Amino acid sequence: MITLNSSPIHAVSWKLADDRSVRIDIKRDDLLHPVISGNKWRKLKHLISDAQQKGCLELISMGGNWSNHLHALAYAGFSMGLKTRALVRAHPDQALTPTLLDCKKWGMVLEFTDRKTYAELRQKISWDSFDSEYPGSYWFSEGGFSSLAIQGVEDMKAEVDCKYDYIFAGCGSGATVCGLARAFPESYVVGVAAFSGADYLKETLSQHLKQAGRKVENWAIDTKHHCGGFAKSSEELETLIEELELFNSFKLDPIYNGKTFLALNSWLCSATIPSGSRVLVIHTGGLQGARKT
Repeated sequence: MITLNSSPIHAVSWKLADDRSVRIDIKRDDLLHPVISGNKWRKLKHLISDAQQKGCLELISMGGNWSNHLHALAYAGFSMGLKTRALVRAHPDQALTPTLLDCKKWGMVLEFTDRKTYAELRQKISWDSFDSEYPGSYWFSEGGFSSLAIQGVEDMKAEVDCKYDYIFAGCGSGATVCGLARAFPESYVVGVAAFSGADYLKETLSQHLKQAGRKVENWAIDTKHHCGGFAKSSEELETLIEELELFNSFKLDPIYNGKTFLALNSWLCSATIPSGSRVLVIHTGGLQGARKT
């Protein structure tokens, strides 16, 4: 059984924003659950429900060594009595990361793949993609990207009363950006890519939103603040995280949420966001991915 907490909206104390007369709020989705926090739960909830309705007993997905998605899926399966399996982009002889150790502890079966095989897995879209290999299984695409995952993010609309000019969130698979763009058509949604080479997401998400009937493109992917690649950092990023954590009650990981604020910092400094604007940052959770041990 999974019990969720509330996800309040707090004002962000930030001198730069005050100097630019821009109001910054943060939606604390990191508080939803100690393990399955942020957009991880939002993307999983309808998919798991669909798997249960279809009578599936095993959940299968893909991810890397520090995957927040796999971490959340493993715990959800453990809590709900469902088997889980992960196809991991890693060498089988390498030491398991804390993330994968948790997954294994919660009963997730780990299978390791090389980069080529992993890339080919991205072509598997249907929920029954692995039914021949693992009868009765339910396949989750990378990061959980699917219409049901996007619907789960879109549900956030009911929790936000104020109108925001801009909404910023970390971006991996792009499901969160799609959900936010659909949920908040009057806001400009900015997904901050956590990895290099994310330009392909623009076309992928554009096609998906058009197919879903989204005519107004009220969104963008910021590809300039990944700090050299996934899980890479910089002195500027680390300094900004320290500053924000010093004056606020939330913690930021350097993989997704820290880079989201780094992009916002740049938009503020360049006056891309006009004075008087209101900005909502979605804290997408996943602090476990920043662990070293």
